[in-house]
Amino acid sequence: MLFIVSAPVHLVVAQNVSIAISAITLSLIGGAYIGFGAQANNRKTMALELVVAVLFGAAALAGLLWHWIAIPFGLALHAIWDLLHHRPIVGARVPHWYIPLCVVFDVSAALFLVMLYAL
Repeated sequence: MLFIVSAPVHLVVAQNVSIAISAITLSLIGGAYIGFGAQANNRKTMALELVVAVLFGAAALAGLLWHWIAIPFGLALHAIWDLLHHRPIVGARVPHWYIPLCVVFDVSAALFLVMLYAL
């Protein structure tokens, strides 16, 4: 539902504005895990979540400064990062409802952006 509400904006704005919105979105969703890391009350977990959030921010910046493909690539990697938290294999504990919500949004948004910008 979140994707369905946010996707139409990209259809009515210029491509450079859409890319900027997508970059901000990637940065924000990448940064969400910082909060989960802080709740873990563990320095290693917090540091891991912070480093990974910075990497998603770097992918967003690369999408702005280099090529838009970095943003859907970052979204796809974020879906993988979400799945790694499912059991939890790595990182902070995350509410179980959050993971499928994020994976569906990340994959849907990544595919949508590739189709939008590549065609």
